[in-house]
Amino acid sequence: MSSEHDTPGEALRLSSTDIRILGSLIEKQATSPETYPLTLNALVIACNQKTSREPVMNLTQGQVGQSLRALEARASPAW
Repeated sequence: MSSEHDTPGEALRLSSTDIRILGSLIEKQATSPETYPLTLNALVIACNQKTSREPVMNLTQGQVGQSLRALEARASPAW
């Protein structure tokens, strides 16, 4: 049976945008759980935060939304 990813390593490959989104979600849940889950706008602001971020990014709502959809699709079982 062939899958979308040929090797387990391929399934774990994340872009810098994916990593920033996941890191921002984890950080915000841990540091300010009262605001979690985040809106798209709040997540964009978290991703583009200029302090404690290296590199500083300037992601748009479209980029964040597209990455979120791709991450969700990867996490969902393929029936």
